[in-house]
Formats: sequence, C-alpha cells, structure tokens
Amino acid sequence: MSFQLSGSAPEIYENSMVPLWFGRWAEALLTFVSLKTGETVLDVACGTGVTTRIAKRDVGSDGRVTGLDINAGMLAKARELADDMDITWIESDVIGTGLPKDSFNAVISQHGYHYFPDQPAALKEFYRVLAPSGRIAMSIWDGHSAYTKALCSAVEKFISPEIAKKQRGQRQTPSANRLIAGLSEAGFRNVTVARQELSIKVPLAATFVPLHLGSMPIANAFHSLPNEEKEALIADVAHTLRGQVVDDQIVYQDAVNVVTGLK
Repeated sequence: MSFQLSGSAPEIYENSMVPLWFGRWAEALLTFVSLKTGETVLDVACGTGVTTRIAKRDVGSDGRVTGLDINAGMLAKARELADDMDITWIESDVIGTGLPKDSFNAVISQHGYHYFPDQPAALKEFYRVLAPSGRIAMSIWDGHSAYTKALCSAVEKFISPEIAKKQRGQRQTPSANRLIAGLSEAGFRNVTVARQELSIKVPLAATFVPLHLGSMPIANAFHSLPNEEKEALIADVAHTLRGQVVDDQIVYQDAVNVVTGLK
C-alpha cells in the first residue's frame, strides 16, 4: 500500500484536506512532543508539509526541521509553501534516508506509518537518527469514520470493489498493541498509545466529495466516471450521512492512535 499523488492532487490536498483534516491533526500530534526552541525535528512522510511547518514554528529560527517524503509532487508543494521558512526537504524512502545518526531530538509522522512497506526497518532507521533520549510520535487512523465508511461504500457501488478496497486501505492500520510491540522491538522505551478524537466538520457532499476524491490516489478513477455516475456517487454519500448534517456541514467524529516513545 502506498499514497502517491500526481497532477493537481497535491494542490487540492493542501487547499482542501489540510485545513479540514490534516492541519488539525498536526496540531494535535505535536502536543505529544512538546517541541522546544532550538530543537531538531524530522517529519517523516511529510506530504505537503503542514506538520513540518508547525514544527518549524515551534522550534524557532535556532531550530532545524527536515521534512522527508517519497512523493515528488507533494514535496514540490511543500517547498513552495515554505519557501521562506528554512526547512530542509528530502525526497527519500523511510529506510535509506542517509541522515546522520543521533541527529534529531524528535521524529514525527502524521498518517504515514501504515504506508511504510517495511515497518520494522523504518523504526530502526528512526531509532538510529534520534539523539539519545530523543522522542518519537506518530499518528495513524483508528479505523473508519462515518464519513469514510459512507464514501467507500459509494465508491464500491459506482466505481468498483477494487478501487474501494484501495480507498479503504488508507484506514487499515495497526492496532494499538501492534504499535507498542513494533516500537518496543525497535529499541524504544516508555512506549505508549493514546487515542485522540476530534469533531470534524466538512462541506456538504456535493462540495466535499469531489475535492476529497480529487486529492486521493484514486482521483483518476473518480474523474473518469460519466457525470451522471459521479452525481449518483455523491448523492449516495449525502443520503447515508443525511442525519449528520448541521448548519450546511457534515459533522462527525474521527479518531487517531498516537504512539510515542523515547530512545
């Protein structure tokens, strides 16, 4: 499983999904590392850089922040958005980063861990680059929300079961126990998992569903549908979530697990 975006998807992702979803989850994640002025931070699977930019804000001009991602399109958008922020951007996988050992006070990752093809090797790399007593904090989805369940069901009906499986895979994440075991086996200590929950508000389905799917790896499959089938997919999501509309917004609960540890 991977999360690769191309074309206009990174820009749609930054303009739509970051304000509504990932910006809020970034702020929530960083409460677990309590970054201090002058610290060094590695943001893994940084995407368009929302968590990276907030980390740079927190460590200040004396701190050093590096954003790492394998997706060139996402990194290009990240560089554009942080042109004046003195952030280092690296296009790399999570195993062969080439970064010096013992060089970061904190390693963070928002919604990236479950995409790593070799999670044990990735954790060993994070342990290697962390300084002694450095901390790690990674957030991943805790299953599906009411919205994503409705969306994936509609995708299965109007696109295909195969595309729906790909979309559902973004929420198929390791359990809390597996997260604890993985970090402990990599050498981390004081490993814990905390569940965070937020009330999410997004525009009505007619507006939000095209934006959301347009920012996803399955964007081409959605855009290839005839207009009437696109409208039927959107209407299906709207119907399923009709009981969660408040003041012209869809309102629902969503949750992540945040795993933390120390070197």
